[in-house]
Amino acid sequence: MRRTKEDSERTRQQILRAARSEFTRRGVTRTTMQHIAGAAGVSRGAVYWHFANKRELFRAMREQVSLPLFDRSDILADASPDPLGAVERFLRGMIDQIATDRVTRRTFEILSLKCEYVDEFRSELVRHTRRCHELMARFSKLYRHAHEVGAMRDDIAPATAALGTCVFVTGLLRLWLMDERGALVRPEVDALIATHVAMLRAPAP
Repeated sequence: MRRTKEDSERTRQQILRAARSEFTRRGVTRTTMQHIAGAAGVSRGAVYWHFANKRELFRAMREQVSLPLFDRSDILADASPDPLGAVERFLRGMIDQIATDRVTRRTFEILSLKCEYVDEFRSELVRHTRRCHELMARFSKLYRHAHEVGAMRDDIAPATAALGTCVFVTGLLRLWLMDERGALVRPEVDALIATHVAMLRAPAP
């Protein structure tokens, strides 16, 4: 029995790896369960035994990795005594993980560039939007703290700054993923992040 469970889990992981590869190569919409089965070296029945449909498989693939933008944003919780420095470290760490972890990078690429959020995937867009709201709430809390300790400009409301940072990081990620040759954004990432945070800082007394 134990061996059967191990074999089953091994097959499941094969399917997830194949799905990630096929989604990256074809896009989610054009990838069929048969494509995934072929890439995994299993029957289509085996794929359906583990996953009821493509959306369930897509969600399992996404849940396999810790996406730094959403799943690790708890590092913003303890930002004293330099809350804006915590934001800068978080943004740099997010890019570093995507740059160095192939699975995380591929998953982000699929979510950002390879999926049409329509029909059965509409619920995934709603879920993604909810995560963005949660991230904005964390940034808002941190920026309120930055105001309280005098680290942030008085003329920028925390909620506005939080929205601005979410817009900035979402655009930065998409451009970074698109810039495969490193001719547009990738060489300037550190400077862009530093500039974004610097624009929020209170002027030196």
